[in-house]
Amino acid sequence: MDNTLDQWLSHEIDAFPGQVSLLMTDLESGTVLHAFQPDAVVTSASTIKLPILLTVMEAVQRDAFQLQQPVAVPDSAILPDTTVFEDENRRETYPLLELLYWMITVSDNTATNVLIDLVGMEAVNGLCRRWGASHTQLRRKMLDFAAQAAGRDNVTTARDQYVLYAGLYERAHSQEGPWVFALDTLLRQRCQDAFLRYLNGPVTVAHKTGGLDHVHHDAGLFLSPKRPYYLGCFTWDGPSLDGQPEQARFLGKLARRICDFYG
Repeated sequence: MDNTLDQWLSHEIDAFPGQVSLLMTDLESGTVLHAFQPDAVVTSASTIKLPILLTVMEAVQRDAFQLQQPVAVPDSAILPDTTVFEDENRRETYPLLELLYWMITVSDNTATNVLIDLVGMEAVNGLCRRWGASHTQLRRKMLDFAAQAAGRDNVTTARDQYVLYAGLYERAHSQEGPWVFALDTLLRQRCQDAFLRYLNGPVTVAHKTGGLDHVHHDAGLFLSPKRPYYLGCFTWDGPSLDGQPEQARFLGKLARRICDFYG
C-alpha cells in the first residue's frame, strides 16, 4: 500500500459530501492496495447486473442456454427508459447474447428484466453465495419502485464485487467460451462518465457502472499489462440526482489519480 496515495484518498473521501466505499486489489496476488469501508452494504443500482451476467454464463457453460438462442421480449416487458427496444429496433425475439450486450454496455433495464425472468432471482443469488459474494442480493427487478419502497432493494459491497470480478478474471484466463464473452462484453461498456471520465490514452477497463438518485458507483477490472487490478468505488447519500454529474466527477477524479500512480 502506498501511504501517500492512501492519505490523498482518505482526504478526498472525508471531504466528499456523502458516503464512500472503496476497494482496490491486485488481481495477481490478491493484495489489498487501498480500502475504505469495503464491506459497507449499499444499494447496488446497476452493478447488480454483473452477477446476472455471470449467472447466464454459468447456464451457457452447462448448455442450459445458447448465446445465439432467441429470447422473446414481449411488449409488456418494455420499460419507458429503454433506448434499445424502440420501434426502429423492435423484434419479437432477440439473441441471448444481444440482450446481455445491452444489459451491460448501455445498462438497459428492459433487457435486464427479461434476463432475470429467464434465469430467476434465486439462481442469481445462488451464484453470489457460491462465489463468496454473500452480501450481494437481487431482490427486485429494475424500476420496480414499489418493491424498493417496501424494502426489497438490490444490494452489494465493494468487496463482493471484487469477488465476482476476480472469479470472472480467473475463469476468462483459464477457460474458453462464455467467460471470455462476458469479459469482452464488460470491456465494451458505453457508460464512461465515472471511472473513465478523465482518463486518456490507452486504457483497458472491464467494468459496470450504476446510478440512482444520490447514488453513483463504478467497479471493474483495470487490465494493465504492468499490474492488473480491481477497483470499486461506491458513493451514496451524495448530492446528485440520477443523471447529474457531481458524484460521477468524484469517481473520475479518484480513478485518474489512481491510474496516474499505478500506470
